[in-house]
Amino acid sequence: MNNFGVFAPFRWANRKNVLILTYHRFSNEKTQATISAEEFELHLNYLSKNNCVLPLSDIIDKLEGGRTLPPNTTAITIDDGYRDSYEIAFPLLKKFGIPATVYAITDFLDGKIWVWTDLMRYVLVNTKCNQLKLEFDEIDKIEIDLTDKLQRLEMATRINSRLKKLPNEQRDEKIQAIAGDLNVKLPEVPPADFAPLDWNEACEMDRENIKIESHTVTHPILPNLSAEQIDFEIKCSKNRLEEMLGRRVEHFCYPNGSLNENALSAAGNAGYKSAVTTIYGFNDAQTNLHLLHRIDAQSAIENFAQSVSGFEALRNKF
Repeated sequence: MNNFGVFAPFRWANRKNVLILTYHRFSNEKTQATISAEEFELHLNYLSKNNCVLPLSDIIDKLEGGRTLPPNTTAITIDDGYRDSYEIAFPLLKKFGIPATVYAITDFLDGKIWVWTDLMRYVLVNTKCNQLKLEFDEIDKIEIDLTDKLQRLEMATRINSRLKKLPNEQRDEKIQAIAGDLNVKLPEVPPADFAPLDWNEACEMDRENIKIESHTVTHPILPNLSAEQIDFEIKCSKNRLEEMLGRRVEHFCYPNGSLNENALSAAGNAGYKSAVTTIYGFNDAQTNLHLLHRIDAQSAIENFAQSVSGFEALRNKF
């Protein structure tokens, strides 16, 4: 492995801060949109030598109680609850004896829904059409030739960023309309590439120090919902997880990192001790425990070592 001693001064400067890492998807082979098994093993090896990875719940309890944490305290979080977190990440976490938190979408684990952002990926990859014409309003229009798989996935990401701005019902109608225009029939349940954990797998992980916590019922953009709908998403996901796991669930993740005052209040009122965002950066004793910052795990080990050291966070200040 490369010598990453150059980042030691930055690790030292950030030793009193808490790093929360974000992962989403894993794969056996390297792809642009996932962390491969090889890359994840390199990440865990690096963390085992340079950081103190603790269960998120332990970190929150110490922050809440004003107690001192070990230098370079780190938590690993995995969003959504895809099966690859069980098939690929889980064995490697066990190998290194490293804890993690999986934020699960309960209707996804119940087999009722897709993660909605995957629908557009499925449509664009599977359409036989070679051109996309799409209109969100008179100004926001897309007209592009569809080429290779990578370009199609990049286009799906662009479309999803626009769909996130729509109320949930309009978003779902738009996805169905695009699928119809491109002659793609969406399966009722996600195919293997987009499949969730099942509850047996989730419970096994939870027993093995990979704790399953809340990521809402359906993964909506919370600011697009009414206060009552937000309460439902945040409380009912907690209740479902507690029913299936047989323990209290006390940690939450805002879908897409999107929140407003109603979502912030609902997370506290539901009894969550912590909630994570997608706000970039480290955390300290002054960070609001319902507005915790995170840093995305970069695939390449060189970029990963740089970002987890705090080098990027320091550079972003200038």
